[in-house]
Amino acid sequence: MGSTMKTWRRWLAALGVAALAACGGGGDEAGTPIFGDGSAPLAADLTLALSAGTLSNGGTETVRATATAVDANRNAISGIPVTLRVDNDAVVTVSGDTTDAAGRLTGEVSVGSSKVNRTITVTAISGKLTKKASFQVIGTRINATALPAVLQPGQAGRIDYVVVDANGTPMPGVTLTVNGPSGVEARGTADANGAYRFDYTAPASTGSYTITATGAGVNPPVTTSIIVQAAGAGAIPPAPLDSVISASVRATPSVVAVNSPSTSNRTELRALFVGVDNKPVRNIRVRFDLFGEASRNIGGTITSGTDVVYSNDAGVAVAAYLPGGRSSPTDGVTIRACWDYDDFAVGSCPNAVTTTVTVIAEPLSVSIGTDELIVSGDLTYVKRFVVQVNDASGLAKPDVVVSPQVDLASYAKGFWERIGAPVNQWVQNVVTGGCGNEDLNRNGVAEVFAGGNAEDANGNAQLDPRKADVAVAIEGSNRTDELGQVKLRLTYPRNVASWVEFNLTVAAAGVAGTEGRATYNGVLPVPADAVKAEGAPAFVLSPYGVEPSDFVEVTDGTTSAMLCTNPR
Repeated sequence: MGSTMKTWRRWLAALGVAALAACGGGGDEAGTPIFGDGSAPLAADLTLALSAGTLSNGGTETVRATATAVDANRNAISGIPVTLRVDNDAVVTVSGDTTDAAGRLTGEVSVGSSKVNRTITVTAISGKLTKKASFQVIGTRINATALPAVLQPGQAGRIDYVVVDANGTPMPGVTLTVNGPSGVEARGTADANGAYRFDYTAPASTGSYTITATGAGVNPPVTTSIIVQAAGAGAIPPAPLDSVISASVRATPSVVAVNSPSTSNRTELRALFVGVDNKPVRNIRVRFDLFGEASRNIGGTITSGTDVVYSNDAGVAVAAYLPGGRSSPTDGVTIRACWDYDDFAVGSCPNAVTTTVTVIAEPLSVSIGTDELIVSGDLTYVKRFVVQVNDASGLAKPDVVVSPQVDLASYAKGFWERIGAPVNQWVQNVVTGGCGNEDLNRNGVAEVFAGGNAEDANGNAQLDPRKADVAVAIEGSNRTDELGQVKLRLTYPRNVASWVEFNLTVAAAGVAGTEGRATYNGVLPVPADAVKAEGAPAFVLSPYGVEPSDFVEVTDGTTSAMLCTNPR
């Protein structure tokens, strides 16, 4: 789920500012009073509250667990020993061993090494008092492509499965169980690219059959329909003529390493078709290919070959591109999705959308960093970054092309308030954090998906956060200098500072392996002098609203996110 539930602590830690946050909650056990040795305070009860009921498995998010000790009058008391525990491979980082001056002890819970969908239970223990609370890990998706989707009796077919997390990152090592036609069952493990191939033979009888895949906690199981028919018979009805208003295709990731006989690097291809009111269009016929002489010379294969891929209920048709052994210039491979409403001949292309991919080879390493400064521009703030590119020996690598991009993962609602002595500064109060980016597929179109899932969840007739809220630019050349460096600048209006979480990603052309890309995650920072100023800062009110929001999970069939519902 492209889902991003963030805790208040994550937002405020990124800013380096203390928050005023109030957490409520409770449990179903009144507990037994705890008496110390006469010098320690007593606790009559213990409450446990979680900042969210779900946690995206993207890897950077956390859920805050807050345990509060109270006396018989329900007054919070400090100095009470509390232990926090989590199960199901989760990890918790606690604030200390005893409750603080507000009677609280907190823990940040992350998914740990496992990204599969599951329930995580947090347990707070203080003497004889025990309280529990649970949340769901979400975001795992199993994408399935039938190749072909229409077969003759006894014909060989396959289903290509790819297991990915909320960010679209492959999840290797996940076990899948596939139940095919005629009672065939297979069990296998996703490879390093999160991919698993299920091969089968079509039944002898014609008809429609369902193949089901289970695993990684995905519920309900993923079903794929195939049709077995005699040669030449029509099976899948055409899509309504002229029903497509918007067609697009993208590759994730856009930078992929070359392959050797022992590797299977790949990038996932996703074509999307939407119609009136941004509703998905089903049964669009799609053939993916390498477009243009340069792309064909660089080579590689499309997993669907010349087979037709049909758009599903979410209007999505998927395949994958596997590079060959040659690298490309930046954006040197063009992937084309040829499509039409009804069947069309191999080699023809009635309609087309394209995307580009960079195939990389040279083993280099890329990192991105910054300093403590925030520059005040004209009505804006500017945060500068440096990209460092080294070769395998650690030497600076000059003349490497660097490509940056910025993604706005989520936003927050709330306000800043001035606190007097002894703080005497502005302090942020986040009333709702981790409101996921409403543009799930990042195509700039407010869409309504199957089942009534609407990207504009808060109903304000725009997608929040707005893509134009943050801009990234290169200072000077996009090629590394003699020090192996390129400078970047992130520019944003002052009023959105502190309210948007961003992911700044850089990729170096010709860089292979996991080190060829680097990402910097953070919340748009504010200058220290603005926090200490007497007058209200420009960001005193969140541009996305100041009232608390509820959350709703929205999915387009491939990506899911937790979105905030009310606009103000």
